[in-house]
Amino acid sequence: KLIWDREEFDGQIKAKDIDSTYYDMHELMEDETEVHPAVPVEAGHPHYILYTSGTTGSPKGVVRDQVGTMVSLNYCFDWACDFQPGTKFFGAADLGWVVGHNFMLYAPLLRGASTILFEGKPVIP
Repeated sequence: KLIWDREEFDGQIKAKDIDSTYYDMHELMEDETEVHPAVPVEAGHPHYILYTSGTTGSPKGVVRDQVGTMVSLNYCFDWACDFQPGTKFFGAADLGWVVGHNFMLYAPLLRGASTILFEGKPVIP
């Protein structure tokens, strides 16, 4: 099943045996009243699994843990970027790649900054 979050894409992919549905996130959230509190996890708990490209063989899943990811991102963004709470960051990397989700989502949130996400490819007008 294909789920769209932009109405203009609804029904654009036609394939045998694939249902397509559009959901308006704002409408869904209007009725949402339940708050889901953060769940504490151990420092070594997996944060994400990233699959390598497989250029030297079969792709492999690399597991990054919670604390290793956050410590390295906090250091990088303190040393290289000097992100402070309230900083606004423009992110154009693909969220499917390690730089995209680490530098556009996790690091700014960790540092109290905001990310302005760009949808699409910034090199194509």
